[in-house]
Order: sequence, then C-alpha cells, then structure tokens
Amino acid sequence: MKTVLLTICVSLLIMLFACNKETNQVEQNLNEKLKFSSADYQKALKDLFSRNDSAFAQQDSSIKYFDTLKYFYSTRNFEPLFIKNYEIKDILYSLLITFKKAAEHGLNPERYHYGLISTEYLKSIKDSSENNDRYISLAKVELLVSDALINYSYHMRYGVLNPKEIFPDSYFLPVADIKKRELFEPLTQDSIIQYLQKIQPNSERYKGLQLSLSRFYEYLENQWQEIPLTDKKLEVGDEDSSLSLIYDRLITLGFLDTSSIKIYNFTLYDSLLVNSIKYFQVVNGLNDDGVIGKNTIERLNTTPQEYVDKIKINLERFRWINYPDSLQYILVNIPDFKLYAKVKGKTFFDSKVCTGRKRPSNYEKRYKYYKKTKNWRDKPDDWETPNMYGEISYLVLNPTWNVPTSIMREEIATKVKNDSSYLQSRNFKVYIDTLEINLDEFDITELYSDTIPYKIVQDPGAGNALGKIKFMFYNPFGIYLHDTPSRIPFTYSNRAVSHGCVRVEKPLPLAEFLLKDHPKWNIDYLKIEIGQKVKDKSIVTEYNRQRSTLRKNSKSKKTTELILSKKMPLYIDYYTAWVDDNGITNFRFDVYGRDEILKEYFFLNN
Repeated sequence: MKTVLLTICVSLLIMLFACNKETNQVEQNLNEKLKFSSADYQKALKDLFSRNDSAFAQQDSSIKYFDTLKYFYSTRNFEPLFIKNYEIKDILYSLLITFKKAAEHGLNPERYHYGLISTEYLKSIKDSSENNDRYISLAKVELLVSDALINYSYHMRYGVLNPKEIFPDSYFLPVADIKKRELFEPLTQDSIIQYLQKIQPNSERYKGLQLSLSRFYEYLENQWQEIPLTDKKLEVGDEDSSLSLIYDRLITLGFLDTSSIKIYNFTLYDSLLVNSIKYFQVVNGLNDDGVIGKNTIERLNTTPQEYVDKIKINLERFRWINYPDSLQYILVNIPDFKLYAKVKGKTFFDSKVCTGRKRPSNYEKRYKYYKKTKNWRDKPDDWETPNMYGEISYLVLNPTWNVPTSIMREEIATKVKNDSSYLQSRNFKVYIDTLEINLDEFDITELYSDTIPYKIVQDPGAGNALGKIKFMFYNPFGIYLHDTPSRIPFTYSNRAVSHGCVRVEKPLPLAEFLLKDHPKWNIDYLKIEIGQKVKDKSIVTEYNRQRSTLRKNSKSKKTTELILSKKMPLYIDYYTAWVDDNGITNFRFDVYGRDEILKEYFFLNN
C-alpha cells in the first residue's frame, strides 16, 4: 500500500511538471501565491536539523547522512542548496528522473527517497490556509535530496557494498579508497545534473548488462511453467511431452526464432531444436553436446526473478572495479572457468581453465573449531581461488614442483600408501633440509606429524603437475597460472578441481601473447626450450646459438626463468552474468556460492 501511495504522489508531481502553459503559470507564481519567506524557510531547515530525536530521520526510507548533513548545513547557516523555494520545477524533476532510473542499474529508487521527496514537496505546496507545516515539508525535501545525492553518487562510483567487508578472505582486487573521497563533493557542484551524468558507470560491459536487465524485467510478467526434471536424457529423435515446454522456453528467451520457420511437432526433439539447445548450453557454461539432461533442464527452469537478481548483483560487481579497457590485460573469470586475453576491451583469445575446489559445505563450522584447537588435523580444506590482482612478470619453463605441506598430507601420503613406487615413478625427490635422501629411507608416517621434516620436489618432465610452463605473478597466496598434464578436467563444465592455482588449457597461446615484442624470446624459442618441435630448422639453429645468452641466469640444466620485457596485468574475478563481445548475455553457475552471500547484503534494503 505504501509503495502504491508513493507512486501516486510521484505521478501527481510529474503531472504538475507537465509542459502546458496553464500549469507553468501556476508553477511560476507559487512563491507569490503561498507567500514564500526565505527567512521562515531557513529557520524551518535549521529546526529540522536541530531535532536530535527527529522521527523524520528514523523513517523506513533511512536517511543515512542526517548527522553529516546537519554539520554541512550548519557551516552555511542552514541556507538551502537545491530546494530554495516552491518554484523548483526543473531541478526537482531532473533529480526525480535520475533517481527513478536507478532501477536501470539494478537499484531500488526508494534508496534515494524517490517517492518521499515528491510526497513532501506536494505537502509543501498544498493549497490550504491551514497548512502551517509547508516550510517543514520543503525543508524535508531539501534534506532528502541532499541525502539521496550523497548516497546515489557513492553507489554509482563505488558500489552499494564494500566487497572487502563482505568477502574478507576471498576478495583482493583493488577497490577505490573510500576514506579519501570527498563526501560533500556532490553538494558542491556547479551543475549537479551534469555531475550525476558524468559519474554513471560507462564501460561497455556495464551498459550491455543494463540492456539485459531491461529485457529480463519484461519477463517478470510471464508465467514460467516449470519443466519436469527426470533422470531421462533427451537426444535428437526422441519424443517427450516435456519438449513442448522446452520449445516454449527457448522461444521466449530468444534461442529459437519462429518468425521464419514452422514447427510441426512440439514433442519431437529434431535437428532444429538441437542447435537451439547447444546455443543455450554455451551461453550458460554447459557442455554443448545437445543432450537435454539434468543440468540443462535446471538452467531452463531458471525463473525470470532469478535472472533479474543475478544481473543486478553482477552490475554491483562491475561497480566495484573498472578494467583498463584501453590497455592489454589478462582476465580469469572463475565461474566461467575461462581465461581471456583482452586488447582494448575485446577478446584477443580465450582458454579454458581449472580453478580451486569449492569449500566443504560445513566449512565455517569446521574452521571455527580449528581456530580453537589449532590442530592441523581439524583444519578444513580451503582451495577456493580468490578474487585477486597481480602482474605476470616472468615465466618458468620446465618448472619443478615444490609440494605444499597440505598436499603432502592429503594426497601424497595416500598415494604412497597405495603405491610404494609412486614417488619414484612420478620423478619426485625428497630432501631433509638441502640433503637429498634415498627414497627407500622415506618414512610415510612423518607426513602425519605436526612438523614434516621432508621437502618433496617433483622434477621437470612430462608428468610434472605444473606441466611445461608456469606463469608467475606476485601474491601472498602462492597462486599462479600453469600448464598441466591432466587434460580430462578441461572436458568438464564445472572445472573447480585444483588446489587454488589456475590451470590453463592453452598455455602456448598465452605465452605467445605475453612474449609479443620481447627483445630476445619468441614463441618458437620457448617451444624448443620445453621440448616441442619447430619445423623451421634455421630457427632451431639460431636458438642453439643464442641459448646460453637466453638462459644466462638459469641455475638448473632444465628449468629456465623467462623474464618478460613488460609486466602483464592479471585480474582473477568472479561474475556469473555478463554480455560477451557478440552482445549475448551469458550466465554461469554460482560455483563458490558467492552470489548467495552477496544477495543477503545487497537485497537487504533494495
């Protein structure tokens, strides 16, 4: 009921602002008609802020900056800034339109007092001789507008939420230092409307997702009948009654265009439908095999509200950080399990990746218990890849692998227990301090001790867990990008299988991208160094002649550190909805459950 009343008030106000001569004449004469007094209005504004227990400041719409604005207005002797009298048609109308368009950003206009501003303004100009509170109402409009401007400007520039507070153990991307912002900046502009237009997020990815939001808003009016979920998988040639619902869903979502084709049998899975299903699977991050199974049905059953909510929280993510689209950089999107080499905002090439495993469902409970006991046996696995930024500065060719303590305990111990020759067959060496020991002297029980005396290192080679190339960037977590001999996980749709590092399916194209314009190294030299064939024998000859110079600082006969001539920015991020270079809206499964956490905070007052 409250929302309906506010909508009516806003509609009345817009009608008041309608462009006709009669209304404009009334608007122009309001001050004279209502006997406006600047002194009385200024006193009302001062009185409004002087009420420390002001019930108005406690209203449901939440006036966030009441105390801050009280200080601000006291420094200007409570002289109004925006709403200076009754005749403020242009500025108030423009501000209301701006706040209304907050919905285009996935934000609730009522965060910015959209309805309440118009309600109080209409009260102030109510044509009644008994309206003794019209100055208080006008003062409330001034307060509401100023509060909304600070809040709206903050949200547009930095986001509604601080990701480092919500995800303190997983969000390490750079965000603006809000402590250094000038809080009153929106209130000191020569043209507030131009300022509000200037601070709008304007990246192509943001604006593209805004367009998607407007389209999915329209779906909210549709009745979304759930498609039955069964163990049966549907393939081309099958007939099933549920296919009629699938046809309907794909047509509604725009995956099947019926303007130029005619469908004769809505219960038959034919070649026309399979192309649409594959298209749907691709933009939802599923294996595009054309088979309609559980995962595909679950995605088809995504409701319009779920689509809208997902888009809204990803618009929020895009407000947290701006990518340098005028430059080159590498982007890894965790839920997409993809790496993108970006040049001027466009994708130069992409590669599948594997990221860290999801935490166990009881992680929080187990971690609290571990904090009490401090016993490594009680510590739950935490392999999730964090959101982070770094700069790839060098490559390691033919790398060795220093096995982390946690992996020694969780994996190496089990594998050695099941196969006593495991370490030897996989080219591992074991050290105590710097002394290599004979593998026959290796005591598996030491892997279960509180302090493991061993250092286990895997030599370079075809079976090395890091493959042939490691892409290094400084970070406090020991995370890097690397090649891998394990190729099967790249066929999975959910590739959260690693210990936190990012495994790259196509390391050579990535290396070639990084080596562009390198004064010494090129991709052919790199291939030769890691043992791959190069057809042009003259290149091999040239490489052999320069090899000692290229490997000048290498301490190992096999392992080589290749220093890049220019560091490459790397962003490891997490978003589950975006628009790709072809203008297609993509959605991904919330693999780490970070959408669900974000929703709890984002929709609390939205």
